[in-house]
Amino acid sequence: MIRALGILGLGGSFLAISPILREDVFSGARKLTGTLNQYSPYSYIAVALCLFGLITLSLYRSTGLRS
Repeated sequence: MIRALGILGLGGSFLAISPILREDVFSGARKLTGTLNQYSPYSYIAVALCLFGLITLSLYRSTGLRS
């Protein structure tokens, strides 16, 4: 948890000090939300399935149930 908070804080500090990087990130987010709205509701279903898969993979790796 501390590692995740540290990574988020480091990323946030980079966004705070770099206006060019901040503009790139925000323009990419605007483009992504525009694309999601254009293909809605199927795009939201795809995003939900991808997030579910990532969470499942993360939990599978953290439990140590691998062969």
